[in-house]
Amino acid sequence: MPTLIEDPYINLQVTNYSIAEIADTGIAVDATYYLHVQLDSQPSEPLLSALGGVTGIQSRIEHDLDQWQANGVIPLFVFDGQNVKGQDEINIKRAEDGIKQTNKAWEQYFNGQADAAVASFGENTNAFHPHNFYRLLQGILKRRKLHFLVAPFNAASQIASLDMTDSDQVGGIMGSVELLMYPINDCVIRSIDWENKTVRAVSKEHLLRALNVTHDTFVDLMLMTGTSFLPVFPVLKDPGIIKNQPPSINDALNIFRVGQKNVAQVCNTFAENLKSKDPNWQDKYRKARMFVDHFIYINEKGEVGPHNDEDLTGDNYEYLALKLPREMFHYLNCGLIGPRILNPISHAFTQAQFAKKQTSASMEVLPTLDGTDPDEYKKLATQQTPPIKEAALSLVVAQLHRAFLHSTITMGVWFDREFKRKLWDFKNQGPYLDQWKSWRVAAGTVEKLFPDFDHGSIISEVLALQKPEFVASTFAQKDKKVKNLSPGLIKSMSIWRFLHIRGYVNDKHELTSWGKALGQALIALQPTVKKHFSVPHLYESVIVALELVRFDLLNAKNKHEALRGLPMNGTGDDQSSLLLISRCACLLKLRHESYGYTGPLSKSLLAFRSLASEVRAADRDLVEAILVTTFVTAQADRRRDDYWELGNSLPFYFNPDVSLGIAVKTYFDDIVPNDPEMAKKKQQFPSTYIPYAMAFSEDLEIACEFFKAIHAGIKVLPPNEISAADQSIWQKAEKYLEVRT
Repeated sequence: MPTLIEDPYINLQVTNYSIAEIADTGIAVDATYYLHVQLDSQPSEPLLSALGGVTGIQSRIEHDLDQWQANGVIPLFVFDGQNVKGQDEINIKRAEDGIKQTNKAWEQYFNGQADAAVASFGENTNAFHPHNFYRLLQGILKRRKLHFLVAPFNAASQIASLDMTDSDQVGGIMGSVELLMYPINDCVIRSIDWENKTVRAVSKEHLLRALNVTHDTFVDLMLMTGTSFLPVFPVLKDPGIIKNQPPSINDALNIFRVGQKNVAQVCNTFAENLKSKDPNWQDKYRKARMFVDHFIYINEKGEVGPHNDEDLTGDNYEYLALKLPREMFHYLNCGLIGPRILNPISHAFTQAQFAKKQTSASMEVLPTLDGTDPDEYKKLATQQTPPIKEAALSLVVAQLHRAFLHSTITMGVWFDREFKRKLWDFKNQGPYLDQWKSWRVAAGTVEKLFPDFDHGSIISEVLALQKPEFVASTFAQKDKKVKNLSPGLIKSMSIWRFLHIRGYVNDKHELTSWGKALGQALIALQPTVKKHFSVPHLYESVIVALELVRFDLLNAKNKHEALRGLPMNGTGDDQSSLLLISRCACLLKLRHESYGYTGPLSKSLLAFRSLASEVRAADRDLVEAILVTTFVTAQADRRRDDYWELGNSLPFYFNPDVSLGIAVKTYFDDIVPNDPEMAKKKQQFPSTYIPYAMAFSEDLEIACEFFKAIHAGIKVLPPNEISAADQSIWQKAEKYLEVRT
């Protein structure tokens, strides 16, 4: 099953053109669609959803962009921004469909059918959304000096606006068939065959003639067949009515005619079917139709607004969103902040809306790659990370129009569609803004006390707080405003504020017991970081590890043996020790060549990665909220061109796959204490299990030192923060390593 499922009838209407038709022009490209095409057209990454990442997509994108350049075609990539109403529902459904396919692959793997399992994994990468590759693609574009946009909402509507206004920036558009719903000029490019010098495109004018329908009817038909923000009309999914699945726009046309060419009448005709399968579909359709008619985009003057705004209804927040200030859209487009934290604010409920029973939520926790929901994951998603998200929302909402202060933000979870939790409202704003405001650091003080200070490194920020003289200088003063922060201080202030809000620093700006543990761990890891200076994100991963320890997740508990992939050899203590070490290694990355991974798998470690991913995402939300508040409050100069670089220099967007954790687990499971063949086994291991690993011995060393560094931090925690039993597990694991390295 490909990642992108589109209308079979429309796909048959595609026509080949010469590549000369687009020579020396700019093409607006839907980034999500482009990544879908890259994933679907490359069979060398079949284990994407089994590992939580890929190894070769960067080189493939680089090669493809080389072809664009060689042929004189300039891409303008447009990335999705905030979600359209209804999009979370579709994302959850697609991910759950992907999980069903991967569960089949896991069963094959567990039963020893390795080749069949790889094929089944490769048939479906649906569970892994292309949005996970946005930062990677944007980084490549930045290095190549290729411009890109982040749309206010979906990329399709932004691209359509560029096409319908005859923008000087683009001479063609490339994307999914959803582009056809908007008032574009004509053709949508579907793919480019650089080798054969052909462009495959579909003409909207041809489609309207072939179906013999108007534009308005065509939009209704497209919506009935399902979009990224509206589920398929339930009748079309009934094999008793539509034999060939998935349904096409032609099938929708036949149903449309039965309903006298009116969607409301179609819903009345099939009322019983709707009532049993999706009773709210007609309301969802109405909102989706209004969004298509009044899509939001950035015009060439940089203004954000809706299409056909003169016909906009007063209740437009019901189908568009609450209107954020233009400044926020600017920060979204520049990469300073991502859509995750803006989505729930835009889709917050007004007091009148919240008074009614809501079937949706402002923010949804989406399905995990492993598709499991054990108790520790449920607790994490519904109790432990929501306060972090609440902190992020409190910072951002406080800077917006007062109307937002009287809204209510809720969250839902994929594993319990009845669950709703209030994330934020004006009655419960917490201490977070006061904590944020309490910081003021002068550049001269940092330079004087710490000549070698490395802004944004995390270790410099944490160790600075061990110096009382510096701590005394970090408090905000009423008569001295914070302004004109340098790029370095923007990063450092963001990290100090994060540490404060997350409890690593107290209100006296002194390290708490967890802050001291963090400092000890960073110091212990410092020699490894200096030795392997080209390996990024090591200090950042220390914070993630301690966050997981605080949530009682980074340990040897919750083995879930049914998931398989656990250590098998040695005593029970040996197996628990190796499980803990392997979980730590999952927070790091195995350096791998640009070929598909061919080693062993572990659903158990994949499930652990889901826990780490949830924590990373929540912490990233908080860091972005802290950063954007710095600019909204004018503590930093807004006239700059390094927004993207600032956002990407801060922690928690890095989310590695589990390949290093699997490699560490597999390697040590074959090593006995003081093994006389240890050197030989280490040398032979990569060629046997992970043939495309680039530096396994180094990565193994880093993983072991990383574990020891985390333990060094844990050892200084007082008994009220960690139990003696948990301390014992870490001590046993370190002894396990001592006799095997």
